[in-house]
Amino acid sequence: MKPIFNLIFLFIILLAGCATEQKEVVISGHYSGQPRERIASTATVNGVVHRYFTDHAELCAEGNFSFTRTTERPAFVSFLFYGSPSLIVEPGREYFVKLFFDPSEGFEMDGELCDIQAFYNSFNHQDPRACIYEYPFDISNYQAVNKALLADLQKEMEKIDSAYNAGMLSQDIYELIKTDRQLYYQVARTVVASSNYLRIMADNRMVPDEIFEIWEDALSAVSTDNPWFFSSLRAYDYLLYTYWHHIYTDPAFDYDEFVKIRAEKREARQVMAHTLDRAPEIISGASLEFFMAAYIADQYAIRQPHDELPGVIADFVAQYPDSDYLVFLERIKTELGKG
Repeated sequence: MKPIFNLIFLFIILLAGCATEQKEVVISGHYSGQPRERIASTATVNGVVHRYFTDHAELCAEGNFSFTRTTERPAFVSFLFYGSPSLIVEPGREYFVKLFFDPSEGFEMDGELCDIQAFYNSFNHQDPRACIYEYPFDISNYQAVNKALLADLQKEMEKIDSAYNAGMLSQDIYELIKTDRQLYYQVARTVVASSNYLRIMADNRMVPDEIFEIWEDALSAVSTDNPWFFSSLRAYDYLLYTYWHHIYTDPAFDYDEFVKIRAEKREARQVMAHTLDRAPEIISGASLEFFMAAYIADQYAIRQPHDELPGVIADFVAQYPDSDYLVFLERIKTELGKG
């Protein structure tokens, strides 16, 4: 019986090795354009992506690079260039991409890309948080912008459904792309609503109910229970505007008092902690852990000075000592130490 047992044991080990390899994605390619030493791209953690949860691939003198990612199902890998589409990857596959970036010309991604990637690239990938939309009217005309965003969303949903019905998309890639594009447009709608809310409040005017209706409708469109929700680069943005919607619509909310408190907290280098202290009232479970880590990484990238970061990172570590996101926050601490 012993030889048979050993064979079975060896067979199990081999199967486990194959399963592990099938989760690996190899991405290699060539970069040209504005000189740089490294290529930054998102790293998937528990199926979750965020623009500042990243790893870096070194560029050789010729501009070539190669790196791996691990995923159990189709996922996005995003190269950190403004307005660039994400690369759709599948477990066990290899990809070769050509990247070009120049500030005056923008970003281009080419290479050995399949029809699915070309299909996804054809959609609008401008950052929906930038309030820059290709519509012939100002964002203050929120009714028209909202209508245009919904019309574009509907067109994309129909294209995605058609591609799936034609057999172009697998069930998983269909769900991945559909959820991602829903979040893209719903985030854009929350940006329209929140920007107009702040503009009107700053003018000491009454905010029309329609602005809140747009915001609430957008935030009810995609559930965090959707198994593909956190696979989208827009998941954090959606939670961020969920947070601010809750703050602004709280019956006890006083805009003038809030502006005063935020100014005091900013002066005291406590504005990040002030934001995170309220988060458990609004977000819970795994979503809260992700939101807090993503918020810290986001603030590191966009806010100066960085005086607050060591404190909020320490608080996060105390609350989530075994978090998979700590690797990214530890990297921030290392960068802060260099400064």
